[in-house]
Amino acid sequence: MRAFVLAVALVGILAATAAAQALPSFNTSRLYRTEAEFAGAIQPYQRAVQADARNARAHYWLGLAYLEAHRQWKAGIAPYAGAYLPRAIASLSEAIKLDPSMLVAYTVLIDAHSLAGDEGKANEVADQLRARTRPQWLTPLP
Repeated sequence: MRAFVLAVALVGILAATAAAQALPSFNTSRLYRTEAEFAGAIQPYQRAVQADARNARAHYWLGLAYLEAHRQWKAGIAPYAGAYLPRAIASLSEAIKLDPSMLVAYTVLIDAHSLAGDEGKANEVADQLRARTRPQWLTPLP
């Protein structure tokens, strides 16, 4: 019985891992003119976050999607996306918190803070990125 429970747990873990890795990339080249189109595009990431709130990849893709929708709003293409920038920042921040080695999330979060006009936060995240990528053998930054 114990072996059966262990096997079921292992299958569940493997299925969750496969589902996390199976996330599609968000299509940043597509225009999402309606909120329904955008909602359909982000559904895989929302489902993945609901299934596992610790899924850093899902938080990253969701944050990137919200950021791109915000860009489309600024361009006058997505009138529904005016309040998406804080969502982007929240999702990207969560991705970094869950997986500090996800360097691409830092760069996108820096961009999001810059678009929000918060250069102080953008610089903080840039400092975190530099600290993560600085070779250990170099002397500490002053």
